[in-house]
Amino acid sequence: MVRQAYTLREDDDDWSQAGALVRDVMDDAARDRLVSNVAGHLCDGVSEKVLVRAFEYWRNIDADVGDKIEAAVREKLGGKSKAPGMASAESIGGK
Repeated sequence: MVRQAYTLREDDDDWSQAGALVRDVMDDAARDRLVSNVAGHLCDGVSEKVLVRAFEYWRNIDADVGDKIEAAVREKLGGKSKAPGMASAESIGGK
């Protein structure tokens, strides 16, 4: 038995399986429900800094779905999020 670090293969990544699910398994109605669900949760008090990272994450999975999620969130929020970040005790306390 040999102990060594796992060696990544060329096809190891964080996005291809999720992308295949969105593009190849889901139909248009399922993708629409996904966009609606994700956008709804991202509109629930998520700071702008986190939103930008979430949009990037979804675009890594599928560019079209990521764009639709951002468009839905921006429409619901009327632009940028005004939610406070969770970096300070003041924002955690709801002040």
